[in-house]
Amino acid sequence: MARLILMHDGAVIREYKLEKERTAVGRKPHNDIHLEDPTVSGDHAVFLKLQHIYVEDLGSTNGVILNGKRITKRQLNHGDIVRIGRHEFKFVDDAAQQFDKTVMISTTPSAAKPEEAPATPKAGVVKVLNGPKTGEQIALNKPYTTLGSPGIQVAVIAKRGSNFFLMPMSGVGEKNNPPRLNNQPIGAQSLPLKSGDVIEVAGTKLQFNESN
Repeated sequence: MARLILMHDGAVIREYKLEKERTAVGRKPHNDIHLEDPTVSGDHAVFLKLQHIYVEDLGSTNGVILNGKRITKRQLNHGDIVRIGRHEFKFVDDAAQQFDKTVMISTTPSAAKPEEAPATPKAGVVKVLNGPKTGEQIALNKPYTTLGSPGIQVAVIAKRGSNFFLMPMSGVGEKNNPPRLNNQPIGAQSLPLKSGDVIEVAGTKLQFNESN
């Protein structure tokens, strides 16, 4: 399943499944994804489901920005970030995500080796504290790293410069048992992370650490 994760000002707003051949985005109400944003054109862009997923600019004023570059039409790859106005869409391909930019925490044992933290200033990692993957470390070297189990509970760690933030995934998970930060349920806003913080998602506890 291909889907888009809509983000605005660092917060995850909602998720859209790309099930139709054409998913339109714009400020006008008739669009499939309606964005109340003055920097978004009335009919701004469209996501096309062909053999692969494409994003196409419909002649908008401010354009479509894919991974920091303005494009007219381009095929999407798992983990790509599409910026439309002040909003960002992360493209997620469930079939590819275990091999690419999104790291999911599985409840079943895996023979895969943990990803090592990069030896760069202000590197962030999360360490699994319980379950079959206890001790594994996940490097937070992507703009967005998703933690959890799809359809059960999901949270996102965003890397902004040298800082890291924990964000909820709107519409995913059990409403009565949201992800937790230091044993406190997280709300709708993104929360800054500091070394030693403990995140709990889908029954898995992870400790965030930042190193120089």
